[in-house]
Amino acid sequence: MSSVQAHVFVNDEWVTQTVTADDLIASRSHPRSVIPKPPTPPKYGILTRTIIESPITRWVLPVQLRSSRFNDVAFVGDQSVQISELVSDTQLVPIAKKVNFGSRIRNCRVMGTHEYLKTKRHITYSNYQKADGFASQSSNSSTPIPPASDVGLFQQILVLILSEELVFLFMSRTAAGDWEFVSSHHSISSGHLVDPGFHMTISPDGGYLALACSEHLFVVYQLESIQELNRQHSEGLPIQPIKSLKARAVKGIVHKLEFLHPDSKNVSHVVLLIVTIQSGVLKLAVYDWESSEPLQDALKVEKAGHRLDGTIGLPLLIIPLTVCCQFLIITEHSMVICSDILGGPPDFIPFELAHKDNTSWHHGTNRPMWTAWTRPMREELYYANTDLIYIAREDGWMNLLEIIGNSGVETSIYLGPLECNIDSGFASLSTPNGELLIAGGSYGRGTIWVVEARKNPKQIGQLPNWSPTTDLVLTKGASTHSKSDGKKSSKRSLLPKKTRSRMLAPERVFACSGRELSGAIVELRYGIQAKIGLDLLYTSPIKRCWAIPSFDDTLGGGFFMLLALPETSALLHISHDLSDVTEKSQNEVKFDLLSPTLAVYVSKGVIIQITTMHATITSLTSCYQHSISDLIEDSDDPLATVTDAAITKEVLALSVYSHSTFKVMVFNFNGSMFVKRHILRVEGEVTALSVNTLSASVCVLAGLSQMEIPTLAIFPVGPSQSEEQALADIPQAPINLNLGEGEDIDSMAINAVTSITCHGDQIMVGMRNGNVHTIRSVGGSQLGEDFTVARTNHFGVSPSRVSAGMMFDTGPSTLVCNDAGLAIMKESDGKRRLDRFEQIFRVWLTDANEPHLSSPTINSVARLQDIQDYGDSTWVMVAGAHILITELQPDPGPVPRYIPTRGTPFGVLYSERLEALATIVIKKGIPSLHFFDPITGADLSHPTRRISDQGDERHVDVDYISSLGKPNTKITSLLNWRYKSKGNTYEWFVILAREGDNVGRISVVSAEQEAVVTHTGTVRRIRFWTQFKKTRDGYPRAGATDADGLFLNVGKTVEYHVIEDKRFKAAMKYDLPSPATSLEAVDGHLHVLTAHHSLVILDYKSDAAIHSQRMVQIYTDEFPRNGLHSINMKSFIGIGERQQLILMSNLTCSVYGLWSLGPSSNTSNLQSIFRANLTRSIKKFVHGHTRPRWTKDEPRYGRIQSLPDRHDILGLAVDGSLLQFSILPEDAWRLLRYIQILAVTSEESRLVPTGYDSTRSLELDASSTDKIEMHVDGDILQRCLETQALERIASTTEQLTQLQELLRALDPGTEEGNNSQVPDETPTAYEYAYSILEYYLSSAL
Repeated sequence: MSSVQAHVFVNDEWVTQTVTADDLIASRSHPRSVIPKPPTPPKYGILTRTIIESPITRWVLPVQLRSSRFNDVAFVGDQSVQISELVSDTQLVPIAKKVNFGSRIRNCRVMGTHEYLKTKRHITYSNYQKADGFASQSSNSSTPIPPASDVGLFQQILVLILSEELVFLFMSRTAAGDWEFVSSHHSISSGHLVDPGFHMTISPDGGYLALACSEHLFVVYQLESIQELNRQHSEGLPIQPIKSLKARAVKGIVHKLEFLHPDSKNVSHVVLLIVTIQSGVLKLAVYDWESSEPLQDALKVEKAGHRLDGTIGLPLLIIPLTVCCQFLIITEHSMVICSDILGGPPDFIPFELAHKDNTSWHHGTNRPMWTAWTRPMREELYYANTDLIYIAREDGWMNLLEIIGNSGVETSIYLGPLECNIDSGFASLSTPNGELLIAGGSYGRGTIWVVEARKNPKQIGQLPNWSPTTDLVLTKGASTHSKSDGKKSSKRSLLPKKTRSRMLAPERVFACSGRELSGAIVELRYGIQAKIGLDLLYTSPIKRCWAIPSFDDTLGGGFFMLLALPETSALLHISHDLSDVTEKSQNEVKFDLLSPTLAVYVSKGVIIQITTMHATITSLTSCYQHSISDLIEDSDDPLATVTDAAITKEVLALSVYSHSTFKVMVFNFNGSMFVKRHILRVEGEVTALSVNTLSASVCVLAGLSQMEIPTLAIFPVGPSQSEEQALADIPQAPINLNLGEGEDIDSMAINAVTSITCHGDQIMVGMRNGNVHTIRSVGGSQLGEDFTVARTNHFGVSPSRVSAGMMFDTGPSTLVCNDAGLAIMKESDGKRRLDRFEQIFRVWLTDANEPHLSSPTINSVARLQDIQDYGDSTWVMVAGAHILITELQPDPGPVPRYIPTRGTPFGVLYSERLEALATIVIKKGIPSLHFFDPITGADLSHPTRRISDQGDERHVDVDYISSLGKPNTKITSLLNWRYKSKGNTYEWFVILAREGDNVGRISVVSAEQEAVVTHTGTVRRIRFWTQFKKTRDGYPRAGATDADGLFLNVGKTVEYHVIEDKRFKAAMKYDLPSPATSLEAVDGHLHVLTAHHSLVILDYKSDAAIHSQRMVQIYTDEFPRNGLHSINMKSFIGIGERQQLILMSNLTCSVYGLWSLGPSSNTSNLQSIFRANLTRSIKKFVHGHTRPRWTKDEPRYGRIQSLPDRHDILGLAVDGSLLQFSILPEDAWRLLRYIQILAVTSEESRLVPTGYDSTRSLELDASSTDKIEMHVDGDILQRCLETQALERIASTTEQLTQLQELLRALDPGTEEGNNSQVPDETPTAYEYAYSILEYYLSSAL
């Protein structure tokens, strides 16, 4: 009897069974079972936010958007513009960055003339005249000296081409004195150009702009002068740069478009060169007109042009020369100077450059091409008859050409190579001692070089670039703690879950980057960068340090570094340029170096050092030294010791241990001696000491440990008294604040105050358990008011030490030293009083000479602001025995760390067992497996071949493991396989490769750690070898693993292989509609993302699949999509037992949320519940715990409560940018979406990216069929938060009422357990909205 296979709903799941005709007839005689109603898809939204911008720099342009006084440069990427200033010490200082363009920047040019050298000359001459008493105006100079008021007038404008508009960009000062971007946007008529911006040029005088695409058309715009635009802006008028425009059709395809320099005798002459291709013939056409002539007349007739000799080749670069209306044509095989272009058929003068071999930065079989050019800055008169041009080759070589008049190339000098790939990013800037060259390309880091006269170029810096990125992985923060002994683990398991989570370090983010020599594994980090300028290694560990000025003129300036050592002190003299360091002996200095230093006070002309033995007062003319034993005068206990000290310009406080008790002694300082004022009796141990002014009263703050309870005691000692009156043993009424409340018993027993610092009336307290408390007074400004802990942040498991940090625009900051790393806490601007997520950033120390090193653990910091010529941003940091002089950057940003691979990395994995990163490195086409230490960046690789020798197995060193090391091998996947067999678990690495045209190779690799003893100590290596391998017809495109087997995609087939008798055996298969792009095994299901048919979910564990040896399709996307990557969200959004939510990206820059309704549904289609349209495609998703320890991770503000902690979802884009994704419940989505709607519909253009589609629906309808409405753009919300825009965009009664209703739906007060409701007061409603924005937008790094 015939039978069929059918899907049957049995035991709450769909299974495949063989059904006969009798079974079908019999089933009709029984009542039908009721299929349960399928669950309703949830109403989730998605929030996206860019946390690291793309590092790609397409153009580097010297530009004066602020004033002619500033030597600025613009770094223009696909989505951003960064303005930096080149200062006198050849450092590039960031000024401002703009990222909210909304679409890709297709091209850019500078409008106006660069006049930095002219302005600098005038300023120098003016200062010279003033110094000599001459008149301010020279009779020999016809150009007036620019007044100081011109600082606010822009000299040039940066013109950008976006998808459908021109953007004119300059900078202006705000009321607060900061620089901000000002832009003017002008639509490009779609009827004129298709995808404009492929060609773009601006005339040398900035009067005309020409655009063209590859079609048969170009457009010329006549522009207003810079002076006119300055007038419009200063009068508050909208900027209108365009006066007129004219489109001109041409025959053929536009290949190049450039304005030429006019002849010096006719500066009003405008010359536009256009190179076209028609039927394989190249033509040069010139359109020229007088600037007074209307554009309509100038471009009225198409010019026939002159035929270009085909032997020259296709022009790669057209370089206009400043002399005689000439230009250079550079092709792949030749270089010519073209002249007399206006007088008929042009003359072509060929020239050749000396041959240079290809560098290691060239990738390809053809000869490297010339890709960019720049003109060095010279005075205007210099270029009247001479031109200098730097041309750059893609492999790093550079040539300086000198052209004089009609004589052609006079000199040609090769420079470099510049040790980077060079694309279109290439520029020259002027410095006092030469020229600064900046070069960058499409992959790998760029470089910064100084070219001085008659010297070889010297590299002084690099441009960060980790694009292109191909893979992303997270390291597990728990690995550091997994090796504890059983006793400690048992104790830790008794700790509260919140405490245990604090002990885990955040996971770190690593990406594959670059090609060949630029290849690296890059750790993606975000925070404040501290650039190391000097790294000194002292002979012993250092507890603390202080920077003090030098009073000795014979030392030639510089400063001293006073070090507190465990038993003594040390004094180092450091020259001003940091080039010379000498240690001083006790006989050479007046400081006490024989005992440990406890405190140092530095004032103008006075330095006070307090050690355990002496108090030393040093000035320019005198030195006084007092014995500590004489100061404390404890005749009853000759063993009394000073344990800590704190000093200001008027008060000294000493912590004295005597007769098994502690006391605090307070002294006044009168210039040469100390006078005892108070003796403060305390209970318990003094663990920290500080003297500060609170509410205009001098206070001694002591950290006490009383009965194992940490306490902060505040002793008001009143205003300092000028008379020398000793007030012994006067009782004080301290304000005691218990700092142990809310702590678990284990942590409280070991907790204590470690350090104290103050900002005004705000007290920052570092604790032994890693916490930092912010303490404020409650009530009025009188000191007698109570104090309370306003907030607590957890930084790590080791003691946190706090120090006063830099002063920012928003207020002071605090530096926190901890095992988790150095962090900086930026205080709020005082506009908001509620408990908020203040800005805390990790401080990452970087060394340009060793970029692979991790940021060291800092145990002490000291500022250099009291040292002449050093500002508030220069700090000394101590890491063990290392003394680091660093420069703190003012703003947070990406701080990438490069682990060089010396080849192209393919795929990256993290092995928790080996504590190493695994990757395939391809060098000159030959692949090899490598393991890198994620902490040190060292290559741990030790490839071997395991052989049997008389029953024993031994390992033989080899260069490559078997199956690797061949030039015709192409790697397709690198997988981690945790294979389980007979109760054992093995960790293997699987390498999938193609050999030849269609031969596949599967290699399974084993690895283990080994210790190697060298002359420098014991180092670890990872020994690895091929466990077994298999060759097959057809190569695997992608793969995945589970505990039992290996999945392979070959062609359009998915195969599941298991191991039997040490051989692979195909257990089951499935035919796909298109090849797979990624595979993932999830809970007995295989998620297959296909190239053209979206996501397919297959069952391979059911009895039906095992019996038929074919996987069973259970879900598929109802719409075909070009899938890139997907990630299963079920494990961290708390959904139903058999339901799933998958995040999927595609090639068209979209991200979808696909929902499976579960087995009780009668459909196998995945439903889309949200969609996000981004500006770049997501290459890889990862999820994990990447937030710093101080981030509050409790569910708040409507966040899904079933999550145990805050799981972060990150997405790596193909351009190197990193995005974070958050799944929003409906109430949170409604609020955040409403704020986005307010921003989009407001008149504040800076809140919304240029080109943002504001025509989409602005309704809060979660059931809409247009799932794009469920997307919330976090970048828009971030700008609302940064600019404090809520009060302006939600200003009407209707808007505010709806905002309050949406806030009540989240009810953050109830979630925190105090049953509070969102108040009706308008200011408080804004405060709650800001707090919610801060929570959802807080960075995952």
